[in-house]
Amino acid sequence: MAHVGIDERRGAILAAAVRVLAREGIAAATTRKIAAEADVNQAMLGYYFGSKDELLFAVLSEMMRQTQMVVLANRSTDTTLRGMIAESITAFWATVERDPTIQIMQLELTLYALRQPESAWLAQQQYAGYEAVIAQMFQEGCAQTGTPCAVPYDALARFVMAGLDGMILQFVSDHDVGCARRALAQLIAAVTALAEGTAPLATMGDSAV
Repeated sequence: MAHVGIDERRGAILAAAVRVLAREGIAAATTRKIAAEADVNQAMLGYYFGSKDELLFAVLSEMMRQTQMVVLANRSTDTTLRGMIAESITAFWATVERDPTIQIMQLELTLYALRQPESAWLAQQQYAGYEAVIAQMFQEGCAQTGTPCAVPYDALARFVMAGLDGMILQFVSDHDVGCARRALAQLIAAVTALAEGTAPLATMGDSAV
């Protein structure tokens, strides 16, 4: 039997956990099922992850890493700010449409982490990480296109995250691709307007009513 390294085995268990969680959800994803999916016994799973919670939080961290990689891998090469924003956000959304079950799993894990006092920081770190990598993408895009951004990069990134989160929740609920893509176009238009300065960035003192 070929030797399997520690990192490789751990990665295989995490990948198996992702498949089981996406397919069945947190409540039904027992360590027995995950061990069977990974083709290891429960004792070996326990060696790598001392408890189900430890495994769940490791999965959330891994999904955070993968999402950040997706964002960075899909950076646009468009030479206009408008095109860069459209390409980058559309490329990310394509991954949502490809496998909505992964999005459900991430939402479920995030809420689960927030319910546990010892792991709430992980959910917070997840969003901070997403915002940082999106802000980086915008900063690099503005430098690439030679276009100044009219609002702070972190504010723009937070706006994008808020929009995408809402769209993802709607999409996994109604599976309406047409509505989702129309909303995506509206989000892209709003982000572009903020970045170009044609729409003002509201402050805490501003009111919409």
